[in-house]
Amino acid sequence: QLVILIISKEQLMDFGLSENQRKWQLISREFATKIVAPEALERDRIPFAKDRIPWDWIKLADEAGIRTLGVPKEFGGAEESILTMCIVGEELAAADLGFAVIMDQCWKMAHLFKDAMTSEQQLEFIPKFVANNQATTAIGITEPDIGSDHQGYYDGADIGMKTTAVRDGDSYILNGTKRYISNGCMATLYFITARLDATKPLSASGAVFIVPSDTPGFRPDFFHEKSSQRLATNGCFHLENCRIPAENILLGEGKLITLRSQYMPGSKAEAAATVLGVGRAAYDYAMTYAKERKQGGKFIIEHQAVSLMLARMAMLIDGARLQIYKAAWLADVGDKDARVQGLIAKVQASEAAFEVCRLSTEILGGAGIMYEHPVEKYLRDAASFLHSDGTNQICSLRVTNVLADLNSAALYGF
Repeated sequence: QLVILIISKEQLMDFGLSENQRKWQLISREFATKIVAPEALERDRIPFAKDRIPWDWIKLADEAGIRTLGVPKEFGGAEESILTMCIVGEELAAADLGFAVIMDQCWKMAHLFKDAMTSEQQLEFIPKFVANNQATTAIGITEPDIGSDHQGYYDGADIGMKTTAVRDGDSYILNGTKRYISNGCMATLYFITARLDATKPLSASGAVFIVPSDTPGFRPDFFHEKSSQRLATNGCFHLENCRIPAENILLGEGKLITLRSQYMPGSKAEAAATVLGVGRAAYDYAMTYAKERKQGGKFIIEHQAVSLMLARMAMLIDGARLQIYKAAWLADVGDKDARVQGLIAKVQASEAAFEVCRLSTEILGGAGIMYEHPVEKYLRDAASFLHSDGTNQICSLRVTNVLADLNSAALYGF
């Protein structure tokens, strides 16, 4: 008997990349290999943050279509999927995490360009961003008194966001300080969070404002010096009676949580993809080293201790990538589970990458901490994502809350 099975497209599970995704993977891999990788180590050791900003790479990334990867097509961007941006982010980060983070900040804000802005806001801000081939974006949330608590595990009125927005006629007056901001003090366009009423929780009083860097009252202060992501900036800046037109508010008053939950569903997956690139680079370097280095009369890859470490590294990377792709795909199709899967991806990828980088230093032995090898840089970079984009502890607690359905109505997507 001949049995014919008719399987719909929806029932197929395909782990392959599309032709378009492979195209962007090759574009970004070539860019990373030819432009970024040859100078990444040297630039990483430039003493001062302001001198490390890779303006030339940003311009070249614009020419390659990478900078505007998430911008809507009608404004000249590629408007690519979250999964495609994860693929590109991994490739860039394999050459340098800091540069990948600069690009990823632009992609994350591109989601707001596309989905959260009014048509008037789009016409006002997107063409300017696209026209400036060195323009980047940033979101200003973290402050001296607010860090992990803005991630959504807790939503009390005592959350430490001090930046205020006061309505004054047809404008809002913003005052406050932001610190540790990715692309801070180098971006041309900022999305600034503020509170309209300090007596209410962020879910009721939080709002997001579009603030160009040349707005009077926007005052860049300094770049934080750091050991990780050294080509990306983390800046501290102040808003001093910064007058913002009322039409520059996103969605409206009290919409901060809505913006983060509904309009940035792939944010954690994108972040996870960049740190995964660091782990992949460390694995590749350790594998090559193990096949070339001889000890005890044979190549060290032939020693079981080293071989077992390499196998574990490969398993960690592959498992994290599958989780990232799952979270990104769910976000692209609008599945609500994308939010919790993105949290899982961020924790899994950052811990996997850090462990892979640690094992890589072990495989190199004493050479692992030497400047002539990139492994010490990989380990420094991977360490940053144990807390970047939310500490792993906070992300994990949010996962538990969602899975246990504890207060999930307030916290699910934030």
